[in-house]
Amino acid sequence: MNSLRFRLLGAFALIILAVLALVGLALLVLLRDNPAVERPVFTRLNETARLILLQNSPSREALTNETAYVKALAEAYEVRVLIVTNSGEVRADTQPADPLNFLELRNVRPEGNLPGVFTGRARNAQQQVWLFVTRNAGPGRLLVLAAPQPRFAALTYFLENLLGPLCQAGAIAALVAVLLAALIARSIARPLQKMASVAHGIARGDYTQAAPVSGPDEVQALGQSLNDMSRQVQATQHAQRDFVANISHELKTPLTSIQGFAQALGEGLMDSPDGTRRSAQIIYDEAQRLRRLVDELLDLARLEAGLRNLNRAPLDPHTLLLALTHTFGPRAHAKQVALTAHLPASLPTLIGDADRLAQVFTNLLDNALKHTPLNGAVTLTATVASTHLTVTISDTGPGIPPEDLSRIFERFYQVDKSRSRSAGVGLGLAITKEIVEAHGGQVSVASPPGQGAQFSVVLPLTRPDDAQATLTLARKQKAPAR
Repeated sequence: MNSLRFRLLGAFALIILAVLALVGLALLVLLRDNPAVERPVFTRLNETARLILLQNSPSREALTNETAYVKALAEAYEVRVLIVTNSGEVRADTQPADPLNFLELRNVRPEGNLPGVFTGRARNAQQQVWLFVTRNAGPGRLLVLAAPQPRFAALTYFLENLLGPLCQAGAIAALVAVLLAALIARSIARPLQKMASVAHGIARGDYTQAAPVSGPDEVQALGQSLNDMSRQVQATQHAQRDFVANISHELKTPLTSIQGFAQALGEGLMDSPDGTRRSAQIIYDEAQRLRRLVDELLDLARLEAGLRNLNRAPLDPHTLLLALTHTFGPRAHAKQVALTAHLPASLPTLIGDADRLAQVFTNLLDNALKHTPLNGAVTLTATVASTHLTVTISDTGPGIPPEDLSRIFERFYQVDKSRSRSAGVGLGLAITKEIVEAHGGQVSVASPPGQGAQFSVVLPLTRPDDAQATLTLARKQKAPAR
């Protein structure tokens, strides 16, 4: 009974009951001053007036004793009877203790069905409303037949005349609404039930099912998001398996070397000083490799978690890129690779972490030189648009296979088929991606067949939080030297 379908049906039923209740209250308010509420009283008074008219006008003898005359009529027809002058003076009344105000007799309206008969309202001292009809009773006199307006007349009229039809119409409307609600609830609940089944399957590791993308827009969006999440979970689990396999391999190789040479030293198998020094050097180099691996893993984890803040400050990208080109110049010359930089005469100032950005371009230049063959070329190009700076590093190496492009920035991922495995552990590009994104930029790679690889770094020229860094720099420049 706690399912979405029953809840929707219950909600529709409550809405229907609430609407019917509001309709009933609105009818009561509208009926409060409606003439239809007083019609039964006026009908009885008019019928009495008709019967009296059939007897013609009262005789002279009757009018000489008005009190007896009105008393006889009141007993015969069970109504209050009065004789009133045209000016509103009461000459006879069957209930003299409860006088009525007839000063507004000029405002009475004629009763169309009975010629000479008029209807109206009067109030007593307690402001209770009396309904009355009048007819001529002689020269300057009116015969008045009166009855009190019923208490709660609107409610009584509603209960006697409108409640039944309203309930019948409400029952028909409720039946139709419940049927429509059932169809709507089913159209919403069925996709959600299927999505719940798919979600349980994902939790158990079954990614073969797909959530239906149907129903209302919100349900379709939920189904699409669930399918996207399933694909993302699959990709994440695949990356985790690759991560475990790669980290195991990267740790196993140096640990094996360290263990082997340490055991040889411990057992005294190195019988010469040179052999001992070589073993110690190998152990040291492999330990350094392990340390670099651990440092890169910690560095990447901190960047992803946002635990290390960038030291953001104004920097000149032209100076930074030119210095890196000079740094890698000797290495490019030794490999007989042409390293060139196409930089504008000046580049706009950036707000960023100079050391981190140097790490980005160092990783990219190192990869480009590492995978470019003899007599190849590595080119660094910088271009400026209105809102961003783009730095492109391209090489003439073997390129990257299309199936590897989407995973090139994953940790520990290396393209073994086209690029020789080096001393790196496959974390450089993952760290590069995190640093660039921490600066609000993007890094991408393209590798047209037979044209090498091309890495592009796009950095924004300004960011909303750059104002404080610029203000701090300006204050430092204006501060007097000590």
